[in-house]
Amino acid sequence: MDLILEFLALASDFIWWGDPPDEQRIEANIVALMAYSWFVELIEKPQYDKLVRENPSVRYVIGKMKMKKMKRSPIYEERKERKLKKEIQKQMATSG
Repeated sequence: MDLILEFLALASDFIWWGDPPDEQRIEANIVALMAYSWFVELIEKPQYDKLVRENPSVRYVIGKMKMKKMKRSPIYEERKERKLKKEIQKQMATSG
């Protein structure tokens, strides 16, 4: 059952659900993410913090996160952490 739910959650990441997140949601998600040690450790690095604050692709990933679901589901949290880190690495590779 967990495998099915994981697959459906992963598939939903690839489906366009509505409008892109607005700046207010992105900023609210950044504030909420400060409760997670992995995010705090991430933005302690100046180059990553700059991407979180300025890069549209990284900010899009942050804005699409569902914070209520993040609190309830460790699997969702892990998946979103991996996704954000992957996007940051991608942007670092293209900008450097």
